[in-house]
Parts: sequence; structure tokens; C-alpha cells
Amino acid sequence: MFTPYTFTTPNPGKNILILGAVHGNETAGTEAQLKLIEQLRNQEVKLKSGSVTFIPIVNEAANKIDERFVDVNLNRVICHHDTPSNNEERIANALLPFIEKCDILVDLHSTHCPADVPFAFLDYPTPKNLELLSLVPVQTALAGWPEIYKNQPDITNYCTEEYAHTHHKSAITIECGYHKSTDSIQIAHQSILNVLAHFGILDLPQPTKHNPRVITLHSFVTKTAEGDFSKEYNHLDKITKDEVLAKYKNGQQLRAPFNGYIVMPNPKATLYSEWYYLGR
Repeated sequence: MFTPYTFTTPNPGKNILILGAVHGNETAGTEAQLKLIEQLRNQEVKLKSGSVTFIPIVNEAANKIDERFVDVNLNRVICHHDTPSNNEERIANALLPFIEKCDILVDLHSTHCPADVPFAFLDYPTPKNLELLSLVPVQTALAGWPEIYKNQPDITNYCTEEYAHTHHKSAITIECGYHKSTDSIQIAHQSILNVLAHFGILDLPQPTKHNPRVITLHSFVTKTAEGDFSKEYNHLDKITKDEVLAKYKNGQQLRAPFNGYIVMPNPKATLYSEWYYLGR
């Protein structure tokens, strides 16, 4: 299923949960966690209070084939399944107790394109989640994720951050940059260190806080036929109203509805999955 690694101290403190490879091919968080696990074992860094649980590879079956998922997107089915029918639903059921037990969740992801810049999701801008955001070494946060899925009956939004929020936990999802970039591993590693140091879990100096800009998601576009982007877009590229963003092979053009940003464009999107998002 997956292998958790827990480090604890006799001193009272927060219980932190760190996740990696919820999507099997997103391994920056995996590499960062494995590095820190080794540092803890070698006592290069030391625990001071509370506990931390690492799950470097949540979706092991998808990770083994270097794919995002096996049957369905795990980060859309993070809820209890009475009769789990596939790989990701079984993983979700096993993962829920870990989220319920923790105080703070850090979910580490990475993105599709080499030029993608790191960012964080701010799904629920509570004071505690804003505190978490200030610890992450990124320049941009995306808000409004739950809102754009509210009126989408065919797409669920049962993600790790949503499940944590409904169980009154602090949570943040960090997109650390391109999957295979060494920079993305460093972002993931530094994010973990900053959170653990800030909450007194690790015996390290307090981290420098950040103040990322916030872009609010407006909508997303599902790919409903074969087609391509009109040019090579990178995450958070600026777009102008009426700009042709993509074209279907039947000639239909998809235009920008306003001046803003194209968010998480996925040139490898499969049919009936999210192709790109729009933000302001």
C-alpha cells in the first residue's frame, strides 16, 4: 500500500504529516523526504518536540509505472469508500487515519513542464493556513480551488487538503516545480524544514517568512476532443482577452475570456480531464 516513517519525541508538540507522490510520477517530494529521513537517522538534524510522519510514496503502484495514477486521480477520491473498487480508493481509505491523527498536513506535488515555477495552493485561507503559507519558499499561491469545482457534478474535489480542512487540520499543498528538476527537490526539502522548524519539531533556527502573491482561480477547461495549445504555455504565463489558447482538430478555437493567467497547462492532458485553468 504505502510505507510510513514516523519519528517522535517524549516532548509534547505538534504531529506533522508529510506526503509525497500522491500522484505517482511527482517525485520531488519523495526525494526530499527520503533525504530528510536519512538526515534524521544519521542525526544530522534532530527532533526537539512532537512527532513527524513521512509517507514519501503514497501511490506506490502508480509510482512504479511512473504514471500520475493507476485507475483514477487519487487527489479526487480522498474520502471513505465503503466498497473500494480500485487502487486509488483503497489507498484513500488507508490514508484517512493518518490525516485524522495529524495536526498539520504538508502535501508535496510537482508539475508537468520544465519551465513551471513553484507555487502553493491556498484552498482555505484560515489564519493557520496563512501561517503555513508564509513558511513556504514560493512567490505565488493559488486560491479559489474549491469554488471552481462546486458546480461540476462529474468531477469530485475530495483532495487531501479538503479532507484535512473538514477535520479541522491545518494543511497546505505545495507544487514544487517540474517533476524531475533538482530545484523542485530543494523547494520540497526546504519547505519541510521550514515547517518542522517553525513548529519546534526540529532543533533548527526559525525560518524566514514569505509573503507570496495570491492569484484566484476563475475556471478550468476540460479537454473534450483531440487538440493542442496554440503555443507552448508555461504555468502562470500572462494571457490577454480573446487570445487563442488552444485549438481542437475540428477547428474550434478556445480563447481567453479575460486578461489574466493560464494556470497549470497540461499539454499531455487526456480526453475529459483538466487541460488548463484560468486565474486572475
